[in-house]
Amino acid sequence: MKKTTLFLIAAAMLCSTIVAQKSSFYYPKNIIRAYEKGTRSYDGKPGANYWTNHADYKIQAELLPEKREVKGTVNIKYYNESPDSLRSLVIRLYQDFLKKGTPRSSRVSLNDETDGTQIDTMMINGVGLNLKSRDLRIMRRGSNMTINNLPQKIAPKGSADIMIKWSVIIPKETRIRMGAYNDSTFYVAYWYPQIAVYDDIDGWDQIQYEGGSLEFYNDKNNFDVEITAPKNYLVWGSGLYQNLEEVLKPELVARYKEAWAADQIVRIVTQEDLKNGTTLGGEKNTWKFKGENIPDFSWATSSGYLWDATTAEVDDAGRRVLTDAAYPPKSKTYEEVALFAKLSVQQLSVDQPGFPFPYPKITTFNGETEGGGGMEIPMMCNNGISGRGGQAGVTLHEIAHTYFPFFMGINERKYAWMDEGWATFFTSANQANVVDGGTGDAFEGNIRGVSAMMGNETDFPLITLSSNTPTSQNYGFNSYAKASTAYYFLKDVLGDDLFKKALLEYINRWNGKHPLPYDFFNTFNDVAKEDLSWFWKPWFIEQGYPDLGVKSVKPIKGGTEIVIEKIGIVPIPIELEITYSDNTKEKVNHSTSTWKTGNSEFKIELKNSKEVKRVELLDDGSPDGKLKNNVWEKK
Repeated sequence: MKKTTLFLIAAAMLCSTIVAQKSSFYYPKNIIRAYEKGTRSYDGKPGANYWTNHADYKIQAELLPEKREVKGTVNIKYYNESPDSLRSLVIRLYQDFLKKGTPRSSRVSLNDETDGTQIDTMMINGVGLNLKSRDLRIMRRGSNMTINNLPQKIAPKGSADIMIKWSVIIPKETRIRMGAYNDSTFYVAYWYPQIAVYDDIDGWDQIQYEGGSLEFYNDKNNFDVEITAPKNYLVWGSGLYQNLEEVLKPELVARYKEAWAADQIVRIVTQEDLKNGTTLGGEKNTWKFKGENIPDFSWATSSGYLWDATTAEVDDAGRRVLTDAAYPPKSKTYEEVALFAKLSVQQLSVDQPGFPFPYPKITTFNGETEGGGGMEIPMMCNNGISGRGGQAGVTLHEIAHTYFPFFMGINERKYAWMDEGWATFFTSANQANVVDGGTGDAFEGNIRGVSAMMGNETDFPLITLSSNTPTSQNYGFNSYAKASTAYYFLKDVLGDDLFKKALLEYINRWNGKHPLPYDFFNTFNDVAKEDLSWFWKPWFIEQGYPDLGVKSVKPIKGGTEIVIEKIGIVPIPIELEITYSDNTKEKVNHSTSTWKTGNSEFKIELKNSKEVKRVELLDDGSPDGKLKNNVWEKK
């Protein structure tokens, strides 16, 4: 074997070893322990000892519209895949945030304050629990109920059967992600007693839900759900229908089945159908759903909503995903939402991220009919009203959350930028192909936000725990605009193909698990075969802001030399507009990777004899924090 070949092989092995080792950025002590235990690895892959817990939920619930009450029974089989014997159990009672005196990060109408989640009965492994027993050391604080001393430990690789009878009141005026929109229209989320996540980093997740930004962190579970509602109430849910023929009129069932093979919108329920009645049976109907390998379940119901549906083809095998929309007749902007959802699912499947849509359907429900905004739940969205472009954008954004946090199992309570940032990135990358049929990225708004906000006193590194800053001024900026801009420039560093390859590898490695920021960083390092710490640190871990300046412009033999100075620590691309003395213009671009060696200056040589009159660093494609040093003009 030639020496050159041996050298190349040795160099490649060395490169691989360097990438697999701990990158040159800060790791907290508790994160390092996960690598030491072998649950995670420095090459970005789940470790040999990685595990996640999961559960099977069987829920039987009934809606009492006149009381705005949901009452039901949930049977949970909880599987402990961890190596730990679980002596305690944390149960989320989300609607406890409406109890008087409970800490909140969102305003709540006094008319919506309740006594929280009412628990009538609770059993574990067939044994009834006295929730006031001192022996169990039960603590109910905020939105969590912790049983600190279980009657029987849950052994490693063991399971526990939990039964709870409970009820909640659906808020009428405080419609945070859910609510009673009128006397016969309800969106119901954050509604059932839910086992919190037990993971390899923190053990039990005990972060409180306070009604604000700290949203999802769930294991991948299975749901078997029955919802009983009054006659002529249609019900939509996170799972797939199991008994539609038993509750819906035959002609409507036929249209629903037609929609599963349709390329155009099928109007399943029209205004005429609402007049004539939509359901079978007596005064009540029980709607049955199953949802497999999803982290949460929500549902919606109304006796006065229209229903449209179509399908999107998402992979080479021709698999179709149902995209349906439910809305009142007055919501004219919703007539295209099933189509916007179809185009969103297609774009997400083939472009960014380019991973086939993982769930069989997605329903968009029109909750707030007087305003905009949206809310994501697996297989469901609860969206308001906006203009046509805004409606397409919010539809795409909420559907994009299917990947992050849901499919990936992101801990949004700690790292909101790991899901909101990606949903914003996917929206910007795909929206032109959803509403206008055009092409191209649309990141200008995010970049302008970064120019204005990054580096201010209120700005903090992305790696800062979201749970530590849920009400801060820059929480939303960090989670959405700054994170999506960082991903955008990461794509600039790697190039489109390598970026997409790394993103798909990250999805393939970690879907259904609980990746940390370091798993994201290290997976991209591993795929790129490069330690990208020079990029991760300034954009995600350190404080700082981007600032480039035109340091000098001078004639040299055969042309002109332009020196660009990197003044801020955050790397961004160079986008120059050069004006010559004859008033002709030229644009010169250099990637963000220009700064990968740690250099603070970059020389650009123009190989022509034309005299340069003006040089400007453009700020439309780069979030430059200071614009005064962006222009050089010949005096």
